[in-house]
Amino acid sequence: MDPELFKDAEEGRDQAVSSTSAGLLHRFRKYNATQIDKTWTTLPVLATSYVSGLTDSAAYNAWSCFISMQTGNTVFLGLGASRQPASKPFGWLSSLLSIGCFMLGVATISFCSRKAGATLRGTLVASFFFQATLIVVAASLVEGGVVPIPGREELEHASGPSPFYHISLLPLAFLAFQAAGQIVVSRSFGHNHIPSIVLTSLYSDLVADPLFFQPVNIKRNERIASAILILTGAISGGWIMRESSMAAVLWFAAAIKYAITLGFIVWPSERGEAPYQ
Repeated sequence: MDPELFKDAEEGRDQAVSSTSAGLLHRFRKYNATQIDKTWTTLPVLATSYVSGLTDSAAYNAWSCFISMQTGNTVFLGLGASRQPASKPFGWLSSLLSIGCFMLGVATISFCSRKAGATLRGTLVASFFFQATLIVVAASLVEGGVVPIPGREELEHASGPSPFYHISLLPLAFLAFQAAGQIVVSRSFGHNHIPSIVLTSLYSDLVADPLFFQPVNIKRNERIASAILILTGAISGGWIMRESSMAAVLWFAAAIKYAITLGFIVWPSERGEAPYQ
């Protein structure tokens, strides 16, 4: 075969591969830069309400603080000033760390979301993938025994203050940071009536709604659904932790957030978006 013809064929094939790769990359970028259809975005936000119940119940069982409910952590922090409760002398430290990491998470994730485009497909996929991965890291630390979790029988027969392991602050920091992403996404979609992490304001808004008894009231229904999901998440987390382990609760929570990530990958685009060519 003529070397010149062989060289030309090789160059043509390389150009075709390069052109195909560039085209795929262009379509990938364009696909992730589209606005998603917000019609059913309450569904993933409600799913994160269930995750809040799971993680908060597990964290309270293990570390006597919360991941998402920062009102409770603030009260625990205040009790720490008088060294109460006596059985958990370092409980205030866990609460303080959770508050700080949650606020840092909100500041960081909201800033990055605004810069990238809060409701773009790529932003949402990256956000939930990041949240899920942080839960996986925390679950791995617990599963691997790096962070000791006292068993139920051990706690029931313990005398004096509960044991405190400073290494437990590490997974707590990851979990509190990722929880911030939920409320950032909720706010980005405009679903302020279902923040997915707190219930006090939700309960207040629910019963103060002048249209509460109307047959059709979407916000009322979504508030009730969020409250039920947080409750059932807490119930589920308690039973899973009782029958299995805290790590199992965290693996389950991570799986839900990975499922949300996959959901946003295939979520319909906003009407009027250009086709992905």
